[in-house]
Amino acid sequence: MLFQFVRDILRNECSLPEGSKILAGISGGPDSICMLDILSQLPYQIVVAHLNHNLRPSASSEMVFVEKLSLNYGFKFIGKSIDILKVSKKMRIGIEESARNERYKFLFYSAEIEEAVGVAVAHQADDQVETFLENLLRGAGLEGLTGMKERSVSEFNANIPLIRPLLNIWREDILRYCQNHHLEYKIDETNQSLVHTRSSIRNHLIPELIRYNPSIKNTLFRTQQILSADSDYLDDALAESFRSIWLNVIDGTVELNLKAFKKLPVSLQRLVIKRILNQHFRTQELISFSNIEFTRKLLTREIRKTSLVITDKLIVFISGPKGIFTSEIKNEAKERWPWLAKELTVLSQPGKYQISENWLIEIDEIPRKELSIDLHQNSDAFTGFFDKSQLDEKLIFRTWIKGDRFQPFGMNGKSQKMTDFWINRKIPDFARKSWPLLINKGTIIWIPALQQDHTTRVSESTQIVLALRAKRKVKE
Repeated sequence: MLFQFVRDILRNECSLPEGSKILAGISGGPDSICMLDILSQLPYQIVVAHLNHNLRPSASSEMVFVEKLSLNYGFKFIGKSIDILKVSKKMRIGIEESARNERYKFLFYSAEIEEAVGVAVAHQADDQVETFLENLLRGAGLEGLTGMKERSVSEFNANIPLIRPLLNIWREDILRYCQNHHLEYKIDETNQSLVHTRSSIRNHLIPELIRYNPSIKNTLFRTQQILSADSDYLDDALAESFRSIWLNVIDGTVELNLKAFKKLPVSLQRLVIKRILNQHFRTQELISFSNIEFTRKLLTREIRKTSLVITDKLIVFISGPKGIFTSEIKNEAKERWPWLAKELTVLSQPGKYQISENWLIEIDEIPRKELSIDLHQNSDAFTGFFDKSQLDEKLIFRTWIKGDRFQPFGMNGKSQKMTDFWINRKIPDFARKSWPLLINKGTIIWIPALQQDHTTRVSESTQIVLALRAKRKVKE
C-alpha cells in the first residue's frame, strides 16, 4: 500500500515528525499529483508550490489546475510565473538547467517563508534509473552514479532538506494509483519528445535496453543502490582525509598539505579535488574527469607544471609544501610574491622606490667592513647584497622576457634559462609575469625573494656594499 510506504519513508528515512509542515512542489503531472493525494491523507501540514516556466502553451492552465486542486484539498497555494527563456539567456546556461535552478530557488525560498521543515518533490524510481543512465552517458564518476536520496541537503538551502517520498516507487505503480483513485493530472507534451536527453533516454534508450534484459530497470536501480552504499563509505573516508590535508580556507582560497595529499589513494585524491571545486568555487560545470585528473597530477607532482588555470577566475598552483586553489589570482600574486607594476629605473645609491601598490624596494649603502652577515649563509632572500663597484649608476627593474638567462649565486658562474629557474623554484605561470627582475648592464642580477646573481656578488675586494630589500608595503 503506497500510503503506508510513503508514511514510513517520511518518518524513518526523511526524519520528518508528524504534524510538521512540508512544502510540496507540485507540477501537475501524475507523479506530483499522486504524492499530493498521499500527503493529504497523512498527519502533516501541507503547503503547495508551483512555478510556471512559461515554456509551453499549456503551462498557464496547469498552474490554474494545481491551484484549484490545492484549494480542494484545503491546502495553501503559492504560485509564481517566470520567463525562463529570458533567464537562460541572461545567465548563459541551458534552458533545462535554468528551469531546474529557478524551480528550486522558488521552492526553498517559499519553504523559508512558510517555515516548512522540508521540501517534497515527486521523483520516483524511473527518474532514478533515467538519471543513472544520463550521468553514465556523460561520463560521471561514482558520485554522479549514486543517484538521488530520499533526504538530502541541496545547494539551494543548507537548513531545509529536500525530500523524495516516492523515490522507491515505479512509474507504473504511480499511474495505477492515480487510476484507482480517479485522480486527474496533466501530461507535459515535451516528455514524449526525443529532443531532450532525458526524454530520449525514457522513450528510446530504456525500451531498447529492455529488449536485451526485460528486468534492466530493476538491475540499474539495484546497481545505483550498491554504488550509493560505496559512496557513503568513501564519504566517511573523505572526511577523515580532509582532517589530514586541510591547512586553511579563506574567502576565495583553499590551501592543502601536499605531503599528506600525496599519501591518499588516487580515488580519494580525485574526490578531494571534486569536493573543493564544487563546495568552495561552485564550479559544477567544470568538474570533468580531465580537469580533476590534471589537477591531481599537478598536486602529486606527476607533471612538471607549477600551476593550472582552470578558468580565468580559478587557478591551482604549488607553493612550497602547499597546494593552493584560488579565485583571487591577481591578489594572490600581489600579496604572496614581489610584484612589479611597470618597468622602473632606480639609482645605485640609498633611496626608496615603490614598485607596485603592495611592494617597496629600499636601497642602502654599507661599508664592507661593517657588514656582519655571512653572505654565503644569507637566509633572507628578500635582501640582496651587491658590490657597488660592479653596478651601473642606473639599474632597471623589469619583468621576465622569454630567452632570459641567469647566473645564480653559488653556481660558480654557470647560467641557466629563466624558464628552468622558474620551474625549479615552483613559481606558477601567473606569478612569473609580474615578478620584478633587477637588471645591471643588460644582465639579471637579482630576483627578489628568490636569488641574486654571481657576477655582482660581494667579494673580499669589495669596498662598498649596496643592499636592496624587497618589502611589503604596510597597509594603513
